[in-house]
Amino acid sequence: MPVSDYFLSGATERSVASLITGSGPVAKFILLILLFLSVLCWAVIIMKAMRYARLRKASAAFWATYHSDDRLIQSLHDCSEPRHANTPLQNLLFAGLARGYGIGSKPTIADWEVVEKEGRLSHGHADRIERAVDRQALLEMESLESWLPILATTANVSPFFGLFGTVWGVMGAFLSMGSKGSANLAVVGPGIAEALITTLAGLAAAIPAVMAYNHFLGIIRTIQTDLERFRSSLTDRLTRRASDEKA
Repeated sequence: MPVSDYFLSGATERSVASLITGSGPVAKFILLILLFLSVLCWAVIIMKAMRYARLRKASAAFWATYHSDDRLIQSLHDCSEPRHANTPLQNLLFAGLARGYGIGSKPTIADWEVVEKEGRLSHGHADRIERAVDRQALLEMESLESWLPILATTANVSPFFGLFGTVWGVMGAFLSMGSKGSANLAVVGPGIAEALITTLAGLAAAIPAVMAYNHFLGIIRTIQTDLERFRSSLTDRLTRRASDEKA
């Protein structure tokens, strides 16, 4: 039922769905865009929330393993176990140590013992490891921030789509007033309804996107702090070990 007929009928059971179906083509097009952005936004929110929850839990487990043994080689071996696989901190470990020492991406305790016996825990290696870890940290941050621009874009553009629909609806209301020479509800109601519906849809898409984006940024900063703390701790332990070997 067209929105104009809806208001003329004097119906008492008014629903948003009936207003949407009775809206004009421009309003419907705007609503379709906002619906697409909202669905995409919620898909990203769910995907990212699940991933960040796993990463925070994995980071806590990694730190517990890392500090569980004062022996550097044993500690590094324990952190290389499959239960810590595909976590940012283990990726940093492999980038800095496995690549730095050329012992493969899945080092065993024997590999670490060979490194230790050959005296390859040196200051030179520590510097090279630090550079490798820094490069890997950048890659990890890029991965953590992936898909977040969708939330930022939705948060930024959705209110403007809603505003466009608002302006279009108000224009329609004024045009109806001018053509019919009346300002009763049946004349201005359809335009005002379209304006309010698109405004509501724009806010409904933008608000969750803003809240999720800011929340996820806070989580990313926490993980980034973990990466920097691990890099510093790892290089400090390697430097101390290199000093002990020289002594």
